[in-house]
Amino acid sequence: MRIRLIILGALAVVTVLVGTFSTNRFFLDTLVLGLIFAAFATAWNFAGGMTGLFSLGHGGLFAVGAYSPVLLKEYLGVPTLLGVLFAALLATLAALIIGAMSLRLRGHYFALATLAFTVIVTIILTNFSNVTGGDEGISLPFANSAFELVFQEKSSYLYLALGLYAITAVTAIIVIDSKLGFRMRALREDEVTARSMGVPALQTKLIAVMFSGFFTGLAGAVFAQYTLYITPGNTAAVAVSLQPALMAIIGGMAGIFGPLIGAMLITLLKQQLITVFGADIPGLSNAFYGALLLVSILLLPNGLMSLFRVGPFKRIGDWLKLRTGERPTKEFAEVEDALKAEEEAAVR
Repeated sequence: MRIRLIILGALAVVTVLVGTFSTNRFFLDTLVLGLIFAAFATAWNFAGGMTGLFSLGHGGLFAVGAYSPVLLKEYLGVPTLLGVLFAALLATLAALIIGAMSLRLRGHYFALATLAFTVIVTIILTNFSNVTGGDEGISLPFANSAFELVFQEKSSYLYLALGLYAITAVTAIIVIDSKLGFRMRALREDEVTARSMGVPALQTKLIAVMFSGFFTGLAGAVFAQYTLYITPGNTAAVAVSLQPALMAIIGGMAGIFGPLIGAMLITLLKQQLITVFGADIPGLSNAFYGALLLVSILLLPNGLMSLFRVGPFKRIGDWLKLRTGERPTKEFAEVEDALKAEEEAAVR
């Protein structure tokens, strides 16, 4: 756990320095979106990567998070900060309801059931246009206020997105090394064996889905406040549901920082794609996602994080674990013991 927290702290420091000294708005915009979608992908990873529940319904949960604070403020006068919390809770409740109805399904049947939720949310947002704005969506008024989570400077959004990702990642770090995390991974590897060993499968899955829904709702709310324009297309579309899964797969679902790497890579490539070809080519994003997923599966089936488990990266990681008091790999410990023995022999 310590090494992960140290890495997260180092990334946070670098991000704060970038936000303080960088004046490139395009770069800051890419970084903000990358962190928001990194939190989104990490939230998906609670269910998809840690527990093996391959969901395609997170676009619907993301839309719940994006639309809820806007509609609550518009029609009930709920302050934005309180609305963001309500959005996360509503997304958690939605995830719990969908989970309770579909968690007994497995594999592609579960994925299709969750995809149906995303489609339903899209239909609701499109057809109740008097409330949601329909296909045209909702434009949020600009108000330079921290209480409204709307800022003049990109750097302020960067700190907000960093806080969102840090909270999500710290929770994932705590969970992955806890008893709950071991239960989740046991279900992912072999549910039948895990059940036979006493793992409460349904309870564990529901908790994983609730964590996933809560942080997805937060990510959706922050996305809405950053873009100031939400539509069914940019919050609840099937392509949005595919994004966190794709980011986690490309980055690596086994670890904590795989979704971050995948989110940053895909966000950067997507921004460059829009810059070069424009945003009006139909199906361009879907073709891009499909090609990227195909390349990733063929060349790096365990994600980009697998590159950090070989060669010099592995030795650096083991050295950090040794210095922070965590248990290094057996190979590295044997090398350290041999070097110490040589040093003691030289002294003698």
